[in-house]
Amino acid sequence: MFSRRTSRINTVILFIVVAIVLLIFLGAQPRTSAQKTIQFHHTNGEIGDQLFSLFSHIGVARTIGRIPTINTVNNSQLIEQLSQVVVVRFPSILQQFSIVIQPPTPVNGHLGSDNNSYEDPLQIFSEYATFSIMVEGNGFKSFKYFDHLRKEIRLWMLGNAENVQEAKNLLSESLRDNFKICVHTTTETEGNATIKATSRLLNHYLKEVDRLMLVVSTTDPKISRRVFQDPRISKYDIETFSLINSPPELQLTFSRIYCDVVFMTSAYSSFGWWMGYLSKKEDSHVFYFDPEVFPESKKTNPKDYFPPQWKKISKKVV
Repeated sequence: MFSRRTSRINTVILFIVVAIVLLIFLGAQPRTSAQKTIQFHHTNGEIGDQLFSLFSHIGVARTIGRIPTINTVNNSQLIEQLSQVVVVRFPSILQQFSIVIQPPTPVNGHLGSDNNSYEDPLQIFSEYATFSIMVEGNGFKSFKYFDHLRKEIRLWMLGNAENVQEAKNLLSESLRDNFKICVHTTTETEGNATIKATSRLLNHYLKEVDRLMLVVSTTDPKISRRVFQDPRISKYDIETFSLINSPPELQLTFSRIYCDVVFMTSAYSSFGWWMGYLSKKEDSHVFYFDPEVFPESKKTNPKDYFPPQWKKISKKVV
């Protein structure tokens, strides 16, 4: 009993310390009584899910003219997660928010539904006169909430100078100028289809560039070895590189700096999505498997999820 009570006390102390550090680090500005705010109910998850939620929060706030606010009491676990990665590598993200410690805010607004990832925030919140809106949603998995901030987001996701340099140093100087096709794949994606589609991409781009590198992002080293060693890939005179030993947040910066083309084999992987959205140039080519080829349980409207300029690889290819 005593050990459990001690554990709870330590957890509370840790939360308070993290919240105070965030407030000091971010230099939260005092809010005047005239400034209306909007909070989001952020759920914990992988970094890709967190970015959807955070950037949607900022985008919606900008759209409706409110201050994006994070109440540490409502989002204690999220704050703890963010303090370990986002604050360290991408400090500009949380600097867009007003961080406060106040009593829990009840939910009084919703965005998104089971069938629609996106709902127009202007239509939803135009009649709200309350000082603070607390929004609950279905994950906010739509670029439409924040695409008007894309230039800023791409700048924020470069991170601090140390993060940029660490990402650059993943490749030797002799390989940094190679044209790079970055493939994000998961254990859920059928391997033969991934290799077949990747081979076609290599064949296409080798007609346009002389020096090409194939980069694989995956959590399973067996997958990257299988891709690189398959005869349909090894027949090409290219460089290969695996991001298996790099943390996810560094892989996103790698994509931002290096990836000329991104191919996401698991269509609804939020991490793969962000590799595409943050690729080297705003008009970089991004490919994804037709979600109908590999049905997944996640309910997301493709028109809300995939930017229209991204290219779907159809059943005919695989």
